[in-house]
This record gives sequence, C-alpha cells and structure tokens, in this order.
Amino acid sequence: MELDFRKLLVSKLFGFSRKDEELIMNVYDQLFEHYNISVIDIKDSPYHEFKTDDPNLLKTPEICYYITNKEKTNQFYLFIMNVIGTSARGARMTDHKDTLEIWGLKKLDDDFGFISVNKKNFADKIAGIFSRFNVNFKENQDFKDFYVLGSDPYKTMTFLTPHRKEVIKAIPDEDFKIEVKNNLLSFGLPKVLNIENALITADFMENI
Repeated sequence: MELDFRKLLVSKLFGFSRKDEELIMNVYDQLFEHYNISVIDIKDSPYHEFKTDDPNLLKTPEICYYITNKEKTNQFYLFIMNVIGTSARGARMTDHKDTLEIWGLKKLDDDFGFISVNKKNFADKIAGIFSRFNVNFKENQDFKDFYVLGSDPYKTMTFLTPHRKEVIKAIPDEDFKIEVKNNLLSFGLPKVLNIENALITADFMENI
C-alpha cells in the first residue's frame, strides 16, 4: 500500500467511523494488489457529467479512486458512496445508520444513448412483466435472462457485443445495476460495501 495513502485521505476519512475507516483501508489494500490506484477529487472525475440530469440525494460520493490495470491499458473510476438510511416511504430516519456502497464509472469509446441492464429474477420470468420494455432478443436467446432498456435499439445492440454479454452473464451477484448514458457506463451493487463487492465491481469495470 502507498505510504502516503492515509495522508491523502486524512480529510476524507475524518467523517467516517473507525469501523468504516478500517473497511475503506482494507478495500484499498485489496484493490492495490490488482491495480494501479490513486485518490482524486470527485470534481476531476466524470461523476457529475453522469449525474447531471439524475441527482440522487440519498447517495453521495465521498471518495473517488482512479484505477488503471497494471499494463495501463484500461482505466475507470470507483466511488465510495454514502447512502442515507431511509424509511419505506423514503424519509430520512435518524435512528438508521448511513451505509457505504461502491460504484464504478467508465468512459466508453462511443455514444450509446441510454441503456439499462438488469438480471431478471424468478418472478420476472414467470410474469414477463418486463417483456414490453425489452430490446428484441429473439435471435439472442443466450441473453434471455436479462431485461434491457434502450433509447435506441440499434445502439443498444451495438453496445451488447458478444464479449460484453459474456462479461455481464459472468457477474456473480444477480442484484447488479448497469446504466449507460451516452459514453459513460455505471455499474454497482446496491449493497453494503465489503471487499467482495469492491472486487466484483473492479473486475467488471476492467473487463466490460
């Protein structure tokens, strides 16, 4: 681990509990074993470009990592997000502790419009409730377990190359969320931060 990492994060870690601070450090250590990683200001990432028309006041980026693979041929961003605890109606609850999540963002080579990809659960398959939204996969039965929203069917199918479909199918957690807005791709697991989720996210961002 870089010796100056704590110095770089001292102001960012100040607001976290000791337990969360240790978790963030452990996540960094695990990522550092596989990637080149640096801490950057969120304003120097494409985060606000991605979120300009869809601000989520319940999720706030607290730390941004700029990641490259060891060969420096692939780059993406990971964000430690603070998620505000809410009630079932969406109101903030002071007796519910905020949690941390990790989300990834990556610049793509082309503009694909808007795309959303999620894994169908068993109830979805039975009810077929997403069928009217899906891009036509009559000739893509290998991807029938996913529902896909796309603003432009041609761009959506162009995005879903055989390689990308295999990467998506290989995600080991079915609760993932993928969104593409123009040339930016977002991926995350809406679950409490842990090392496994961080490595799943980083692996997907590298390979997609």
